[in-house]
Amino acid sequence: MKVLITGGAGFIGQRSAQLLLKQGHQVTVLDNLGPPAHDGPPALPAGIDLVEGDVRKREDWVKALKDNEVVLHLADHHDYLPSFSKLFHVNAVGTGILFELLLDGKTSVRRVVLGSSTAVYGEGKYRCGKDGDVYPHPRSVEALERGTWEPPCPLCGGAVSPMVTDESVTRPTSAYGLSKLAQEDLLKLVAERQRMEWVILRYGAVQGRPQPFQNAYYGALRIFALRAAHDQPPVLLEDGKQLRDFIDVEDVARANLSALGDLPVGTYNVASGRAHTVMDLARTLVRVADRELVPETPGLFRVGDARHAVPDVSRLKAAGWEAQVGLEAMARAYWQWLQEQPGLDTFFEGAEHVMARTGTVRMSR
Repeated sequence: MKVLITGGAGFIGQRSAQLLLKQGHQVTVLDNLGPPAHDGPPALPAGIDLVEGDVRKREDWVKALKDNEVVLHLADHHDYLPSFSKLFHVNAVGTGILFELLLDGKTSVRRVVLGSSTAVYGEGKYRCGKDGDVYPHPRSVEALERGTWEPPCPLCGGAVSPMVTDESVTRPTSAYGLSKLAQEDLLKLVAERQRMEWVILRYGAVQGRPQPFQNAYYGALRIFALRAAHDQPPVLLEDGKQLRDFIDVEDVARANLSALGDLPVGTYNVASGRAHTVMDLARTLVRVADRELVPETPGLFRVGDARHAVPDVSRLKAAGWEAQVGLEAMARAYWQWLQEQPGLDTFFEGAEHVMARTGTVRMSR
């Protein structure tokens, strides 16, 4: 099989490419190799055909698509800074150019697999004692400023409990989530009309080795580990009790390979199936790092974050895939890898100041 991986020099892309090569497939990577994901050309596995280019440029797509049968579309802009136009240019417009070229009928592509995100769910599904299953609205800035972290029932205003969220209802609460949903909608619209095979994989909170530490704006495990490496305690947003499904990149790469092969057309959550609080992750990292550090919760919050994000993975499990790496093994592998990396001081300072200055992260009263 001849596979094109956009964003293939990135965190998820590299591991997916390695597994494909191991199974004897031919792999082409389209990547701009630019910051913040990269601070220089990465050491890609031998045997990969690298096309250095940008998914926003038609000519780069043309070079990369040549002779490939399947596209694993991972190229993605993701940060929490107010770079709204770039989010849509990279994520939505880049996907639009891909399908313009596929509609020309001059490629060999028969299947497109899109790496999406559980950010498309926003708050996801909750249960209200009075109104049953509900999907709360985005939390207001006013509530977050008061330190009111849990969303209310959108119908009665009462307390709700988080539930696992299946693939059926999407209500993004962030510009990133909106841009990913735009990708998804375009893919389904065009692919179904052209009778092209498609799969959408909505990733949970992907962590693990070797998630690059150059971009300090997202990725809880790397942020906590980078602070611990400097003997500073992890600083958690809100109260640290947010539920997340942290999944190791190795499991995500395995899911990608399933989607490139015979996974039936459709949309699937890709997560571990085990919910943990952000505090669980911080404490696990501190323990494996053997540091005497106590995670802190000063009351910071990020506008647009979902309070809880617990995806239902039963659909992908029914297709034969299941996560294999647990939280502690993931944290330990990342910590051990981080200790081998040079120049950690270069990437430690600055991110918190930028996020505060732009209003990305704020303090509750």
